Amino acid sequence: MKKVLFAMLILCLSTPSVLAQGWPMFQHDAQHTGYSDSPAPENDAIAWSYDGAGSFYSPAVAEFKVFVGSDDGALYALNAVNGLLLWEFQAGDSISSSPAVVDNRVYFGSRDNFVYALRAENGAKIWQFQTGDSIYSSPAVADGKVFISSTDGYLYALEASSGVLRWKDNLGKMTSSPAVYNDRVFVGTWNGRVYALDEQDGSEIWMYQTEWHGTENGYVIASSPAVVDGRVYVGANDWNVYSLNVGDGSLMWKFQAGGYVESSPAVVENRVYVGSDDSNVYCLDACDNVVDRKIWSFKTDSRVQSSPAVADNKVFVASWDGYLYALNAEDGSLVWKHEIGQVAKASPAVAYGKVFIGSIDGEFYCFGSWGEVMGPNISTGVEYMLIAIFFFLIVWWLHTKMSD
Repeated sequence: MKKVLFAMLILCLSTPSVLAQGWPMFQHDAQHTGYSDSPAPENDAIAWSYDGAGSFYSPAVAEFKVFVGSDDGALYALNAVNGLLLWEFQAGDSISSSPAVVDNRVYFGSRDNFVYALRAENGAKIWQFQTGDSIYSSPAVADGKVFISSTDGYLYALEASSGVLRWKDNLGKMTSSPAVYNDRVFVGTWNGRVYALDEQDGSEIWMYQTEWHGTENGYVIASSPAVVDGRVYVGANDWNVYSLNVGDGSLMWKFQAGGYVESSPAVVENRVYVGSDDSNVYCLDACDNVVDRKIWSFKTDSRVQSSPAVADNKVFVASWDGYLYALNAEDGSLVWKHEIGQVAKASPAVAYGKVFIGSIDGEFYCFGSWGEVMGPNISTGVEYMLIAIFFFLIVWWLHTKMSD
């Protein structure tokens, strides 16, 4: 009996390590690191695809479910193992906001001006909060609060449990998604500014003004900041990638690409991975004092506004040329690519050894085949069952050896 109880304990401890390989919000976490410790596919084998009714945006993956918004106004919950539809929630307009999944709740914004909180298991609405204009931003959830920006010019902090407004701050028009780090909230605005605000009351700690090149589309920062190791990394439509000091917002360095940088950086082990409208994916040295900032670049055939996802020494990113690329994180060499159709700014998520991404034509893909799995709502059960069988066999073998 003691051996059985011990095996069950190991089983319980093993399960979180598997679940930890999820991608619960935009660029993986509240800091927007863009990095997952999940394994990742070595080739472009497709596990499954789902045919939707409108353009798909950037997904979140948690608890063996995929949550993704669409231009048809629906938030979809798909089974991560077989791609079957679990539920959908209809908002009043397009959902380009990437969901955040925390404590069995799904948070996202819509172009109908509302922020929503749903139950992850069935899509039931818990609360909604109305802003003054459309929401393109993806929420960051940290310390019991939901942080999200709106094109009404406000950054909002809402109670995650109830949707009650904690504070709001008028910074100017925004589509950038806020990042949260060390009791501070970081966000970029259309007037080319990067702000650091106090997480508790929204008071301004510092502001950095980027360069202005008279961009024809009227906004400068559409990229979302990543905050890693005391630095804030963000792209801008002045063609630069910026590294700012977390403490005071001072400029540490900037790198000029050959076009707009609307892609949000991923930062892993002193490397910054980011795309540009000049069709390149860049790998930059994140250290402050280096002569050659660019480590490598990879040329696609069109704009790269998708934000890179890094896992298993690979960089996954989509281009307007219609391909999803898997690049070697060390040298930028092509590992594999697959044509999925245009994706606009939709970004991949890496979870449970798979890559998830949707396209403009309404097709959603899971790369990294684990074989065909039949039946709905079995993903978590299959995972638990395989682990349980494994430990049962160990206990059975030990019992047999002791009986001999």
